[in-house]
Amino acid sequence: MAEVSGEFIGIGSVAEQMGVSRSAVRKWERLGVIPPAARVVGSDQRVYRVIDLDLIRERVEAMRAAGRRQSDPGRAA
Repeated sequence: MAEVSGEFIGIGSVAEQMGVSRSAVRKWERLGVIPPAARVVGSDQRVYRVIDLDLIRERVEAMRAAGRRQSDPGRAA
């Protein structure tokens, strides 16, 4: 699903823009890494505020950078 309205975007679109799976987005929400989603009335569909996309993107990039640092064989443990 693309945008739900001008202010909200569906989880599939968020996942696609971030280059991750929907399950990753749900996990990050559950862990408090990204802001909680709103729900579409009458369904359990998650939607995120468009204004939160930059924050979500920053956090995804930070997690990716942390993953690269952790997997760097030259890094001292």
